[in-house]
Amino acid sequence: MAGGNRIEVKGLTEARRDMNAWATQVAPAVTQGSASFATNLAAKVAGKVPKVSGALAASVAPSPAEGGIGVSIGSGLRYAGWIEFGGSRGRPLVPEGRYLAPTALAAQDEFTQVAEKAADDTARRYPWSTSSK
Repeated sequence: MAGGNRIEVKGLTEARRDMNAWATQVAPAVTQGSASFATNLAAKVAGKVPKVSGALAASVAPSPAEGGIGVSIGSGLRYAGWIEFGGSRGRPLVPEGRYLAPTALAAQDEFTQVAEKAADDTARRYPWSTSSK
C-alpha cells in the first residue's frame, strides 16, 4: 500500500450471505423450469424409437433424477436395452445409445437456455441486501 492508501470493501459479509442463500434457490428453480423441457425431450425421443407395438415409445417419460429431472426409456420392457444399445442378434452395439443420449445431446443448448433463464429469474426475484453504511 503505497502512500498509506487503504481500500475498504463494504457489504462483503452481506454479499456472501446473499450469494449463499440465492445459490440454494437456483437448483430447485432449474429443476422446476426443466420439467417442460424434459417432457418435450421425451416426446422427441418417443418419436424416434421404432414402433411395433408402441410400448417402447410409450415408455419414454420424464423421470426424477439426482439433483433434477431426467428422461427414461424402457421401464419394464425387457427388450428396451437391445433396441437402444444393441449388441447381439445382428444388432450392432452402440454404447452411447441410438435414441435417448443423441437426442439429449442435440438439445443441450436448449437446456442451457432453460437453466440460464431459471438462474436469471431467481436472481431478479431475490431480495438482495443493500447497505448505506
